[in-house]
Amino acid sequence: MVLTKLLRMLVPVALIAGSTVAVPAQEALGDPSWNYDLVLGGGSATGNSKILASALGKIVTENVEGVRASGAVVPGFDAESVIHTHNGTMHGGVGTPLVITNATQGVAPFPSDGVDVKFWFAHNEVPLNILAQKDAGITKISELAGKTVALAPPGTSNYLFTEIILQAHGLQVSDLNVRTMDTSEAINQLQNGSVDAISYVRDYSGAILELSTARDIVLLQPEKEALDKIQQRIPWAGPKKWPFVDDYPNLEVPGEALVFVSPEFMFLDGDLENELVYAMTKAVWENIEEVRRSSQVFAEVNLEGALSGVPIEPHPGALLYYREMDVPGWEQYADLIPEQ
Repeated sequence: MVLTKLLRMLVPVALIAGSTVAVPAQEALGDPSWNYDLVLGGGSATGNSKILASALGKIVTENVEGVRASGAVVPGFDAESVIHTHNGTMHGGVGTPLVITNATQGVAPFPSDGVDVKFWFAHNEVPLNILAQKDAGITKISELAGKTVALAPPGTSNYLFTEIILQAHGLQVSDLNVRTMDTSEAINQLQNGSVDAISYVRDYSGAILELSTARDIVLLQPEKEALDKIQQRIPWAGPKKWPFVDDYPNLEVPGEALVFVSPEFMFLDGDLENELVYAMTKAVWENIEEVRRSSQVFAEVNLEGALSGVPIEPHPGALLYYREMDVPGWEQYADLIPEQ
């Protein structure tokens, strides 16, 4: 299994939300007698998810007594993080609806009895971008047949998302010459001309800026006929105009700069104690400026939107805080909140 082989090769090495909901004055959180070491998965080394995970780890470690939180660079992104969470080597990470829903429902490559992970909070949505070398003569997604394309391994959000987009354009993944790799390596491969195109899920990226200045790159556009098919399968995906397109002045965009988007959220191990998760949640939102300063991508993360686009059950410990703060949507999950 490709994903399993990938996971065996990877070792965790590295660890977010403005708000119109009033946040109370900060008070001591946690307990000095606690002895928790937590690891949260981010993404590849050059991605914003790594930055997010690092900011969260810093907040929790500095503001919750008895807890040391760190992060992990995980090239396999949420598919890898959820497997590590199932195995007990991580305690959560950044997630996307396609992957985390599959994980909880036991869809391969995840264990058939499902993985017990819970929603923590929503933080932003990220675009699926498909970039090609200009020399490859490709301007549309439908023209990828027979081209060498870099994708993340099967089971990852990048792979699943791309598969749906391709099918809407009359293509199967098997119609492409696919090379599986993480996003950072895919960017390098496109820059040195080893692949014709890459498909990746990421917001603004300095690595993409460097790529677009080193080689002539084109943002592939969807066919209008495919949009309804995509909307039927993943209604949250858009398309939308790419908000960061102007940040890449050398990138060629043959059209409206349309991209498809996926919500991103933090998930946690369902076995984490409610008291611990409550303290972590409170710490994050009372120190959210740390997250907002970490990257322009997270500048508008806010408590009011913490429960937006929830694809799986929220963690009861987090719900305790959301009820306390009257965050929109908590009432839908009132039956999950433990009695106190």
